[in-house]
Order: sequence, then C-alpha cells, then structure tokens
Amino acid sequence: MSTPLPSNSQVQRDAGDSLRESVVRQKLVQRICGQAVIYFGAFIVAVSLYKFVSAFSLDVSPWPELQLGVAGLLLVFLGNFLRRSTFLRSLLSEFSPSARASRSLLMLILALFIMGSVALFKLSVQDVLRYKRLLGEGGILEYLQALILFTSAWVSWLISRDLWRRLLMRLHGAIYGMIALGMLFVGLEELAWGQVLFGWRTPDNIAALNAQNQTTIHNLEFFQDYLDINLFLVSVLILVLVLWRPSFGLFKARSSREDVIPAGTFFLPRYFWPLFFCAAFLSYFVATRSATAMVLNIDQEWAELMLYLSFGLGLLRTYVLLANPSGR
Repeated sequence: MSTPLPSNSQVQRDAGDSLRESVVRQKLVQRICGQAVIYFGAFIVAVSLYKFVSAFSLDVSPWPELQLGVAGLLLVFLGNFLRRSTFLRSLLSEFSPSARASRSLLMLILALFIMGSVALFKLSVQDVLRYKRLLGEGGILEYLQALILFTSAWVSWLISRDLWRRLLMRLHGAIYGMIALGMLFVGLEELAWGQVLFGWRTPDNIAALNAQNQTTIHNLEFFQDYLDINLFLVSVLILVLVLWRPSFGLFKARSSREDVIPAGTFFLPRYFWPLFFCAAFLSYFVATRSATAMVLNIDQEWAELMLYLSFGLGLLRTYVLLANPSGR
C-alpha cells in the first residue's frame, strides 16, 4: 500500500518550521561567536592589569603592558559588535548563495589576518623570550586555543543532542558526543588540567617524564619527539581531504528521500582550505627547522590555533545546517 503524499500546505508548514529553526540557530551561533570574543578580550584586559600592577614590584616599566589591555578592550567592543551584526547573521544563512560566496572570502581574509598577526607579533615583540611567554604554556594564545576548544565541545554536544533526540540518528549522535569529549580533553590538556591557572606543583614521577614539567599527556617525552612532524602531517592530510572533498553526488543519486540529511552537512567545506594551508605552511617550517631565523618552534601554537578554529567553525556550520535536515 503506497504512502500518501504530503499536501502542499503540510510541505509549506514544514518549510516554514525549518526556516524559523534555521534563523534561531543562526542567532545562537552569532551569540556564541560574539560572547567568545568578549570573554577572550576581558581575559586579556585582566592579564594586562595584573602585569601592569606587577611591573611596579619588579622595578620595570609597566606602560608596555597597557598595549595588551588596549587590544583586549578592542576585542570586547568587537565581540559586542558581532553579537548584533546583521552582516554576520547574513553570513550564517544557508539559503543565500551570496552568503556562501561571502563565507569563502571571509575564510581567506581570516587566514591572511592570522598570518599577519604572526608577523606583527614578531615585529612588535623583539625579545624572543617575551615572545615565547606570550605564545607558550600559560600564554595568551594558549588560552585562546582553550576557549575555542571548550566552545567547540559545547557546540558538538548540542549537535549530538540534536542528532540523538530530534533526528533519531543515534550512531551519529554518539560520534559527536565522543568528539565533544575529545575537544574537552584537548582543551584541558592545553591548560595542563588547570595547572597553568592554579599553579600546583607537578608530581616528581610525572615531572621526570614530562618535557615541560607539567601535568599533561601530550608533553610526555615520548610524544614530544613527534609532535611537530605529526602536526605537519595532520595539517597536510586534512588540507588534501578538504580540497579533494567529493561533491557527494553519488550519495544523492542513491537516495531520493527528502528526509535524508545530505552527507556534506558533516564534512568541512572546501572553502576552509586557506586555514589548513597556513597551518601546514607554518608547521612545515617548525617541523623541519629550515627557517629558524623567522619561524620558531613556539610558532606551532599558531598552526594549532588555525586547526582548532577550523574545526570549531565547521561544527558551528553543521549545527546551523541541521536545522533544515533535508537541505531543502
């Protein structure tokens, strides 16, 4: 017995519900982006004020630390702008072809901005030791990485809950739940499980095996010897996969059901390639030590930042797309 086709009114109601849900998710993603920038800016201001006050007891000039505070205030204002920006909301639309083209351009601009920030940091911070402190363990860049990872873990959990409860895709939901746990784990590793915040002493048995004397797994001497080359290989592999990304026409041809979620919903889009290219570019020089006058070992933190940022943006995209599962 054939299943009756839905009426035009039912189709219109479903389309309207999907559009409303998509708009709600676009607004939520916009708030997430804006709030993350605000939190990071506020943190930088707090660090700047702490260093400004500490400089008096160290008998050094405190005024250079205020430059960092100004940058933090600018980030707070930027975050408030992003939360209310109609342009950002239009960028998140999946119903506008122009928005998709704008996102491609934005990824290129974002990659160039980060690479420009690398050059600017190197020029403005002439002291190599101070540069390493800003980027190294407990540095500003590491806190930004942790913020991106924790935000990504939350978004991945939202996706997992959506797939498990609303779309009844239990396997996919479990996978995204594991991704959320993985992001949370890496974020805690970046903060040495709170050691960089609270400053506890590393147990002697762990310190003897840890290259940076921290309570972490990824800094164990066994892993430390392979981190740089593995980061480069992972960056290149993901870059190749993103550029090679199939159109999924084969999957579409096999299934004509309208309630099937397009496979492309769960994959990083091709326009993310600039971030992965820049990550691979930096990690190559770090791994090969072929340009030590320009690229230091600590610059792998920039490559890690671009990888984490790409994954986080990819998760935000998936969350928005799941509002309209059939892709209509």
